[in-house]
Amino acid sequence: MSDNLQAIVIKEITDHLQGNTAGITLDMKLDMLGIDSLGAITILYNLEDKLGIEIPNEELESLVTVGDILTKLQQLVEQK
Repeated sequence: MSDNLQAIVIKEITDHLQGNTAGITLDMKLDMLGIDSLGAITILYNLEDKLGIEIPNEELESLVTVGDILTKLQQLVEQK
């Protein structure tokens, strides 16, 4: 599931960036990719919808890298 989940996260980010993958890695910060806070929230809400989970609002600010998002989503999917 984690490889599939990673692909889903990267695809969502790529879609938000309109196809500009530019070698997205797990340690990249969203702001390094040109994603502002509104864009990050949009990406996270889209991922919540796709995966049928909910990220607690108080945790949204702590998700600053692609890897942070992936780790949190893995935890929530496993708890589901």
